[in-house]
Amino acid sequence: MTSAATRTDGHAPGVLSDIRVLDVSGPIGHYAGRLLADLGADVIKVEPPEGDPSRRWGPFLPGVDAPEDALGFLLLNANKRGVTLDLQDAAGRDAFLRLMATADVLIESWRPSEAAAFGLTPEVLLEARPDLIHASVTGWGLTGPRAEWAFADIVALAMSGVMALAGFPDGPPEQLPDHQGYHAASIDAAAGIMAAVLHRDASGEGQHVEVSMQEALSMAQETAMQSADILGVDRERTGGAARALPGLGVYPTADGYIYAMCTGNAGSGFPGLVGLMRDLGGVEDLDEEPYASFIATSMNANFVLAAMQDPKKAEPLQEILGHMQEVVTRFFAAHRRQLLYEQGQERRVLLGMVSTPADISASPQLNARDWYVEVDDPGRGRRFRYPGPPWQLHGTPATVRRPAPLLGEHNGEVLGGLDGASVAGGTQRGETAQ
Repeated sequence: MTSAATRTDGHAPGVLSDIRVLDVSGPIGHYAGRLLADLGADVIKVEPPEGDPSRRWGPFLPGVDAPEDALGFLLLNANKRGVTLDLQDAAGRDAFLRLMATADVLIESWRPSEAAAFGLTPEVLLEARPDLIHASVTGWGLTGPRAEWAFADIVALAMSGVMALAGFPDGPPEQLPDHQGYHAASIDAAAGIMAAVLHRDASGEGQHVEVSMQEALSMAQETAMQSADILGVDRERTGGAARALPGLGVYPTADGYIYAMCTGNAGSGFPGLVGLMRDLGGVEDLDEEPYASFIATSMNANFVLAAMQDPKKAEPLQEILGHMQEVVTRFFAAHRRQLLYEQGQERRVLLGMVSTPADISASPQLNARDWYVEVDDPGRGRRFRYPGPPWQLHGTPATVRRPAPLLGEHNGEVLGGLDGASVAGGTQRGETAQ
């Protein structure tokens, strides 16, 4: 395992170090470009002169001037070089086409009418560059009745079916946090691009890779789509329904929350949880009857759910479960998350701390694996700690090698080196030392 200092020195080439990518996408495709850049590709972020829309999305860095202060842009555009081109201007389009002639991959997020307005439709690009891998990452895909519809993360979450499953049974659907749709579409785009790279290596042929955010998100429903399609049943939101069973669900602790899954055969089950309660203090009367016998023979989610359907068994069972739930709730509330988690792990009790972002930042597991990578950012006068790639390649390391670009930072370096091209259509800025 290499240290952060070694991993950021730029000497170890990534597996895609011979690939150049033009990322002209909006926020829906940023993570796709970041993933390829982490693998060593030379990813050039192409922005309009006013900058990518996500440069205006908070939160913002204190003490850093706009448009260089948006944390989201910094996170998802690390490892990329940056240029500005006005694709609505003839000179800008000409410079873009000259730049595209040097690229292996293009990532964009244009609706069909936008691509036509730029004169950069898939057909035009294929004719100009038969070996180009061209990825279109949009909300609904490039065909069908919604191909021209505007798209945003939250809209796709709603229309993918995922939002219908989030929330409580007696409440409305709930929004998922942050930009899960954009990330899902980007991950699928990166995977499709990699498959197309392998195909081109074997055949010399490029191809068009098309990703719909709605389709990418719909796969997150697991079996819900198939239940509706095959069984004719819409799966209901479950929310906190699991809390009807003691030892299953989210519980408050002395310093936050913990998730328990102690009602089945995995791990040591509910008897293991009772053992933990006995050792730490808080088992109360669960070692006594009628609870001891019930825990030993019947405390299984499948048995309980089936028994609750029998009116003769339901009432006494509810009394037993209700008391057990009260005892378990008091036990968790009396102890800290870390203690519960560590002691539970020793006993094979399935408990998981509900980690906050600050917890993740300080995670001993992630830090032991050097997942976070520190990178100097002279243009912003900071040294940033970036979350690393989602995989570790031990022969061709994936890592964060450079910070997100300033607006137009590499115009001279990238556009000025093109045969017959200039930075026309772009916003010239001073270069920052590499």
